[in-house]
Amino acid sequence: MNNSEALRQWMRHFGLSQAQLGERAGVPQPTVHRILSGDTASPRAATLRKLIDALGLSVSEFEAGPGARAVAEAAVETLVAIPVIEGFVDTQPHFAAQGLGFSAVLARQLAADPATLIAAVAPHQSMAPTIQKGDWVLIDRARTELCAGQIFAVAMDGAVMIRRIGLSPDYITLQPDNPDHSRYFAVQLPAQASLLVLGLVVWRGGTLS
Repeated sequence: MNNSEALRQWMRHFGLSQAQLGERAGVPQPTVHRILSGDTASPRAATLRKLIDALGLSVSEFEAGPGARAVAEAAVETLVAIPVIEGFVDTQPHFAAQGLGFSAVLARQLAADPATLIAAVAPHQSMAPTIQKGDWVLIDRARTELCAGQIFAVAMDGAVMIRRIGLSPDYITLQPDNPDHSRYFAVQLPAQASLLVLGLVVWRGGTLS
């Protein structure tokens, strides 16, 4: 995009006339006109810099045009802050001050309302290879009814436990996916046990470095 076209698009984007931009930049209106008309194909660098500064842009933003800014702003707007569990207080999750930025579009593709999602970090390899230690997981707090074969997050001993659920008339089994049962073993609870179910694990990814 040449300078005259970029300037024209930005002026339209901000709703500025030639006179208004010239006044802001300290550049005569006829000079702005000549740049826009193409009579000055290569305006002096100092003059162009005054116009760019008056628009409140960097040189790279100016050259990219307002369309690129709209795309970037739209991408930011689709991010939602998902609360991140950092511990427990009186058996209830305590959340970090800063949430995890996550795509609202992707959240909806997961059939989840972003407002009901919380995030946690997988603390160990108990669910490997399905979920690796350090992976982010998203937990849907609206889906707390245990379902056999699905992966849920529960609160146990003041920490998040992520396990695949087994159900029988008498027991709830919290089963690891890791085949090394000497290190990662199933937890079996009576069917009527009081268990704080945080929600269904609906996504995992973003391994922490």
